[in-house]
Amino acid sequence: YTPLVAAIEVEQHAFIHKVKGTDRALYGPFLVQLTADKLAVITVHALINRTVTAGQYGAPFASMCRVIAEAIEAEVNLRELKNKYGKDFKHIYSKLTANGTLSTRKINMRARLALEDGQWDEAIKMKLGAVLINTSCQALEAKFTDAYGNERIEPAFTHSMDQLSYRTMMGHVRLHPELKERFMSAGGLSESNPRNLPMLVEPRPWTKFDKGGFLKLRSRVMRFKGSRSQVDALRDASLDRVFEGLNSLGRVRWRINAEVLDSVQQAWDAKLEVGDLPKQVDYEVPPVGEWSAEQKEEELDSWRKANYLHKRAKQMNSDLHSLRCDTQIKLGIAQRFKDEEAFYFPFNMDFRGRAYPIPPNLNHLGDDMSRGVLTFAEKRELGERGVFWLKVQLANLAGFDKASFADRAAWTEGRMAEIYDSARRPIDGDRFWATCENPWQALATCKEVVRAYESTNGHPERFLSDQPIHMDGSCNGLQHYAALGRDEEGGREVNLLDGEKPRDVYSGVCAIVVAKLAALAKDKPKGPGANKESVKTHELAKLVDGLIDRKVVKQTVMTSVYGVTFIGAKRQIQNRLEEKFENVYESPDEAEQVAYECSGLVATVTMDALHELFQGARNTMAWLGNCARLVSQQGHPMTWVTPLGLPVSQPYRRGGIMTVRTCLQTVQVVHQNDDLNVNVQRQRSAFPPNFVHSLDSTHMLITALKMEAQKIPFTAVHDSYWAHGCNVDEMNRALRSSFVELYSQPILEDLLLNLRVRFPKVDFPEIPERGSLKLPDVRNSTYFFN
Repeated sequence: YTPLVAAIEVEQHAFIHKVKGTDRALYGPFLVQLTADKLAVITVHALINRTVTAGQYGAPFASMCRVIAEAIEAEVNLRELKNKYGKDFKHIYSKLTANGTLSTRKINMRARLALEDGQWDEAIKMKLGAVLINTSCQALEAKFTDAYGNERIEPAFTHSMDQLSYRTMMGHVRLHPELKERFMSAGGLSESNPRNLPMLVEPRPWTKFDKGGFLKLRSRVMRFKGSRSQVDALRDASLDRVFEGLNSLGRVRWRINAEVLDSVQQAWDAKLEVGDLPKQVDYEVPPVGEWSAEQKEEELDSWRKANYLHKRAKQMNSDLHSLRCDTQIKLGIAQRFKDEEAFYFPFNMDFRGRAYPIPPNLNHLGDDMSRGVLTFAEKRELGERGVFWLKVQLANLAGFDKASFADRAAWTEGRMAEIYDSARRPIDGDRFWATCENPWQALATCKEVVRAYESTNGHPERFLSDQPIHMDGSCNGLQHYAALGRDEEGGREVNLLDGEKPRDVYSGVCAIVVAKLAALAKDKPKGPGANKESVKTHELAKLVDGLIDRKVVKQTVMTSVYGVTFIGAKRQIQNRLEEKFENVYESPDEAEQVAYECSGLVATVTMDALHELFQGARNTMAWLGNCARLVSQQGHPMTWVTPLGLPVSQPYRRGGIMTVRTCLQTVQVVHQNDDLNVNVQRQRSAFPPNFVHSLDSTHMLITALKMEAQKIPFTAVHDSYWAHGCNVDEMNRALRSSFVELYSQPILEDLLLNLRVRFPKVDFPEIPERGSLKLPDVRNSTYFFN
């Protein structure tokens, strides 16, 4: 701290005495607005807060500059407001601290309205933040001692430019790794900002777009940036049903599953690699020297391999640190709420209408550990059907989810010894639960199964259970496309129609891909029809023949619904093929190269298989994209209204990027507002997936309203719907009837009519021909959500 104060004083002195320096005349007037000690406190506080929990590369430089500069701006503005209002400043200050906190954002917003110079220029913020970061990197050092007692002094913070991808470089600020570990071991990450925590009382009901959620902290019902038109649309819309759907989600009472939390904490304290807990010991980083022109050419391959392994180990350790920080924050919040009888998650939405809990760290949208330590606060008697669904739940969490419900329940019944061992000895036992796909949730379910049998003298149907049971959609995006286009064949593949057991669309696509690649690999092209391209295809097919499985194609099938491009699909498949080839080729570079060459062929075959199975979905997707292209060519963003009356506007615009040169690097500052030109390409490509997301959120909210009308606790993670075991049958009926009711409306016809009214001179294409799917059949589909 003291060296930084001295260094800032030197910089201030240089400006006052007009010593020349890069951009000093620009940032200097702002640097001298506060004393050096205040500037040092603000800078160090911001640097530590951001870099301790930063990801693998560190805190983004541009974001770090803005945070520091806006904190200084707020301090200056607070002083100027006090000078302007004098005795009346107490009234202003009480308004600024009405919710118990005094934030940078609130001070600066007030200053923009009350002061002539209340808003600083973005370029100045970047330059001011940069000089303080640079000064900190040079002035702040820390002393470290090795195992032999040798001391060394190294910079506490460093700035670097990192290659994020082939074309992307980004600046980051890092805290020294050993200092990070000190903060972690001291428990500095276990506390979270109060605005990020769950609520101990029921959230304030949403009544307006900016009134609801937390009692005092201000939040909006929709998350977006820079769109005045979106604000105006929300103000004017009738959102009563949307509000009530969000309110019903917010009224669900939660508590911490103390037994599971104790097991998590025990595993974490013992540094066990159990479940999805991250390793607490770094990977060994193999040494590698700099390549020298004097080295022999034949040594290049071995040096490249060593350099690759060195960089990969360093990146893996950075990833581990980020995961450890995240885990400690979640565990800290869970321990803090462990003894509470109940707490709540207020909800709001993204711009498409998808619902999210506002507290971001520990919630049921999080990872397996987060879901494992959370349970409903209300207990309900299981009943016979609840016992059945509890058994199905465990099979699902274990990954045995492609069989019939009866077979899943039987699977659980056949493993009661392992389940009892897991419940009674979660850490010291055989850890059957840890072999499941979702281990911490599986452990919670094992404990619930055992409690149900042991506490009721063998009558588990009488047990009062608080365990949430999940029902998940089957590639839900394709389900919505199939309903829009009445695509019977596509609908059958994603379980809109009944069957003896669930159909797995990923396995279906994989089977087609495997068959086509086997055919291509079988016989080498000969004769007049053979050419270099067909021979090359044959050779590539031979390389991947027998290696393609469900995992290779799954991500591409999932994202096909959201408009994945061929390049995107190729990259996804390349990543999976690299994993396959790691065991085939000794050199990582060779494995990467072969995966790159083969990925194009596998991506092409996969996309062809998707076209065969889901032609109706592809037609609807193309029609939606064409409509968005025509609208954006008129200079307007694509906007629509969901069946629940929520107005949606796509935010994608061009320009708004200002380049600022600072003392450390060049920074690009992005502005978002309605005056910028729309990005035609982004508007077109993003509309089909965004439109479907707005419909899946509508389906969920309609289901929430139906469950609320029956006084049944209900929540969801997008297309995963949750209820007590005794209420799963009611939830299944509600979600199916909601889906049928939703798609019985003329959704595409209403969209087309709206577009033609708004743009009468534009020739919009007709809606693609519908298939023969009968929507009411969805009500009888056993595995629609399963």
